[in-house]
Amino acid sequence: MRNLLLSFFVCFICCFQIKAQTPTIQDCLGAIPVCQEIYMEANSPVGDGNFNSEINTSISCTAGELNSIWYTFTANSNGDLGFVITPNNANDDYDWTLFDITDAECEDIFSNESLQVSCNAAGGNPCHGPTGANGQSSWDVQGGGCNGTPPSTGNTPFNDFVQTQAGRTYVLMVSNWTGSSNGYTIDFSPSSGIGIFDETNPFVLGLETPTECEQDIITIEFSENIQCSSINGNDFQLTGPGGPYEITVFSTACALGGEYDRTFSLIIDPPIASRGAFELELQGNNSFNFLDLCDNPADAITFNFDVDDSIDLDIQIGTDTSLVCEGDTLLLDASSIGQSFLWQDGSTGPTLAITNAGDYAVTIENECGVGTDSIEVFVQTELPNIELGADVQICEGDVVVLDVTNEFASYSWSNGSTNAVLEVVESGLYVVDVTNSCGTVSDQVTIDVVPMIDANIGDDLYLCEGETLVLDVDQNAATISYSWQDGSTAPTFTVTQTGDYAVTITSDCEEMIEDIRITYIDAHDPIDLGIDTTLCPGDSIEYNIDIVGASYAWSDGSSSGNYVIKQAGSYAMTLTSACGTSEDRIQVDYYDAIMTDIGRDTFMCPEERILLDATAGVSANYLWSDGSTAATLLAEEPGRYSVSVSNDCEFIINEIMITECEICDVYVPNIFSPNQDGFNDLFIPLSDCPFERFHMRVFDRWGALVYESKNASEGWNGKKNGAELAQGVYVWWVEYSVIEDGYLRNVSVSGDITLIK
Repeated sequence: MRNLLLSFFVCFICCFQIKAQTPTIQDCLGAIPVCQEIYMEANSPVGDGNFNSEINTSISCTAGELNSIWYTFTANSNGDLGFVITPNNANDDYDWTLFDITDAECEDIFSNESLQVSCNAAGGNPCHGPTGANGQSSWDVQGGGCNGTPPSTGNTPFNDFVQTQAGRTYVLMVSNWTGSSNGYTIDFSPSSGIGIFDETNPFVLGLETPTECEQDIITIEFSENIQCSSINGNDFQLTGPGGPYEITVFSTACALGGEYDRTFSLIIDPPIASRGAFELELQGNNSFNFLDLCDNPADAITFNFDVDDSIDLDIQIGTDTSLVCEGDTLLLDASSIGQSFLWQDGSTGPTLAITNAGDYAVTIENECGVGTDSIEVFVQTELPNIELGADVQICEGDVVVLDVTNEFASYSWSNGSTNAVLEVVESGLYVVDVTNSCGTVSDQVTIDVVPMIDANIGDDLYLCEGETLVLDVDQNAATISYSWQDGSTAPTFTVTQTGDYAVTITSDCEEMIEDIRITYIDAHDPIDLGIDTTLCPGDSIEYNIDIVGASYAWSDGSSSGNYVIKQAGSYAMTLTSACGTSEDRIQVDYYDAIMTDIGRDTFMCPEERILLDATAGVSANYLWSDGSTAATLLAEEPGRYSVSVSNDCEFIINEIMITECEICDVYVPNIFSPNQDGFNDLFIPLSDCPFERFHMRVFDRWGALVYESKNASEGWNGKKNGAELAQGVYVWWVEYSVIEDGYLRNVSVSGDITLIK
């Protein structure tokens, strides 16, 4: 068992050394340990590392690993994890997912949805740019999109803080959805209370030790992930009975090329060889052994355990046997099995000489346990007694059991078997020699196996008129008889006409009936698909070919006689029947469809002309609503215009409504007198349509701002901060937006205004 176990680990390690890829920071197994607040990634890597598709998009809110980077940490205490990812380019979109892998492996992330703790894939304006978990929303999962309703679609780029537990290990996958190379900065400083930056030394969380001899594995689990490069067999010393022992360290994650793991197997060589007290020492040096992901070392420590479960020794002093005659001696030897011996007669030596028939037993004990075994010894005085019987004939599939069992005998059959019982299923001469302490006896028997009838008259088929077919079911055996449907008894039958044909085949073991239907068909004309043609859009050609017993093979793989052509191409069909094979081909083209569009309804301003173009792209006739027949028409005034476009295949009507355009006039006065006489007291722009947006500013001649408003109905009263300004010329600047012809027009104008008193 020890050699098998060691071979498994050697094979496992070697295989992965040959085949496994080395993890990178783009893989969970190569995640960057979080040992500081801020990480700056100047460039975003391409792809998803050497371990592809670690994220299952069907159970993750993200689109998978897109140009990813992974991070990992173990929380020192309970608290809230917070972080912000800030792209170096504000227009880049980053997604992320946080997993709890304390009780799982990286490979479990793909299939175990419960490992996902928090996830955000929000993106698009205004959700691109910074993202993370900083408490700006109450959601733990937000899918793709922006301003939607989580968790199915993104609402904001920020999730709630993540409540973490002390001692649990997390990995964070950051995905670059945009695919740019600009990189980002990730800041973990919003975290509180969790001790994310590891300053705590790891320690042994659990130890599973052997309890009995022959066991050779110690399983050790640390409180957090340990760097694979910081742990090896020389860091351990095992002392106890049966030593010295050598330790080899194994970890599945490390064997895969990972950077870390928290559970390791210590393989003991040789396996535990004795019960007693054992001591396992972790020889840490507080420098480079047992380092966690932030290089904190585990302290040296010693564990004591006992191996006190005894095992049942596998004692074998021999099988029941015989003595040839009185005076013969048999030596039972158990010296290689144990350390203390107790025979049934009270003797304590490792061997026992037997001269008489009887029952003999020994109890043996060593450092690992106790075992017993016994045998019965007989006195043998006669040759073996065997009788194979007369030669026999059997049916194929039957079994003849030849049994020559004799007590304390050996057996040698002509086919090489050494068993007392031989099951025969094949024809042949079988000879056996049976030997015991008194000598050898031989016997033989011939077995004749009647084979099963192997006849197949074939499937129903079609023949062309004038053909003949010979049905042959000959079994090449004199003991087999044949009876056809017409009473004939030959193994063959010649067919010349349509009908049902059957034969009964009889042997000493079975009876079989084979039948077939033969149908004759008349010769038919070769297949004709028609002449090459050109069709109008939407037209088709339909074939309904029905010839008895025929098969059809179209060039596109179809095998039906019913076939419809709906698109341009070259089509071929091969027809095969009992009367031969024929093939035909047709080329089908289609006229191009009329593609005409004179545009959608629009507006026309004074002095404007609009060219309406109904060009179809194919040969066609045109008729406008004014009777003109050109492909184009110059519209000189508002109104409804229509055109019909036609050819041999299509007739299409297209129309457009042209409406007189809207003009929004805005008047800005150039003089006003704010003297409270109720006339021209305010400087205010006037418009014959409402403002969608308005912003006015007034400056004095030195450029100082004296008035500003975004309310088009207020107007300037000639004052600044309540104080009247001097008479003179002032400069104004106005920005506004109005709706014309259903569209927004933005305007920026300036000028001067004279203030008089």
